[in-house]
Amino acid sequence: MAELESKRVFLIASSKSDEAASMAKIVENHVPGATIFTASDGMETLFKSENVPPHVVILDSDIQKVAALDIAEKLIRKKEKIAVIIVSPLPDTEHFVDEVVTGQVHFLTRPTDQKTFLEHLTRAMNWIAHGDISGDRLLFLTANELLMRAGEKANSVFLVKRGLLKAYKQEGEKEVLLGEIKPGEFVGEMAYINGETRSANVMSLTECELIEIPNDCLDKVLFSKPAWSKALVKTLSTRLKHSNEEKAAK
Repeated sequence: MAELESKRVFLIASSKSDEAASMAKIVENHVPGATIFTASDGMETLFKSENVPPHVVILDSDIQKVAALDIAEKLIRKKEKIAVIIVSPLPDTEHFVDEVVTGQVHFLTRPTDQKTFLEHLTRAMNWIAHGDISGDRLLFLTANELLMRAGEKANSVFLVKRGLLKAYKQEGEKEVLLGEIKPGEFVGEMAYINGETRSANVMSLTECELIEIPNDCLDKVLFSKPAWSKALVKTLSTRLKHSNEEKAAK
């Protein structure tokens, strides 16, 4: 975006004047050419974003008059490219999942941590400058559709948003079920971790919606979204528990 090279517009929306001033100072010190506006409530935020569309909006989750999530929804649907950083004490794992992956939306849980704030700010600006830098995409499967085959080269990891899948191995004519993959779990992560080919077949049992994340982007995703890191750890723990139970049963 050529405009971003010469002019970088930020809108900080918060009723907490001290916090807004602190974030404005960080932006001013670290972003050359920054133009910073402030808003004290949701109505003012929407009004100013209409008159001077910002590149990045830093939005307090406790903003009054219009709910922060509603403001974010309106901003990301505008024709202008706007990235949103929502300052919230708790990470949100349900809203704007796709936008969080691409870098358009961020949930900042520690606004006083300057390093973390700058990391989110940088990625938000990268999204503005380059669009979807993560390369991820939504993937839809019908029931009984093969997602991956054992022995294939692994280029991506998947996060299940909706639906149910099964992992299995084929031993001659016999199909050996290894387990089911549910919403909120990763699939294909083992090949990413060990650098080997796919170790099992994975097929959808129902209609599914997944987020496909190229291997070279996964570190960025996990770094920017702690809740997704937890989801990966939970997935690995479940796999390990299942493996131990199988060994104990033999």
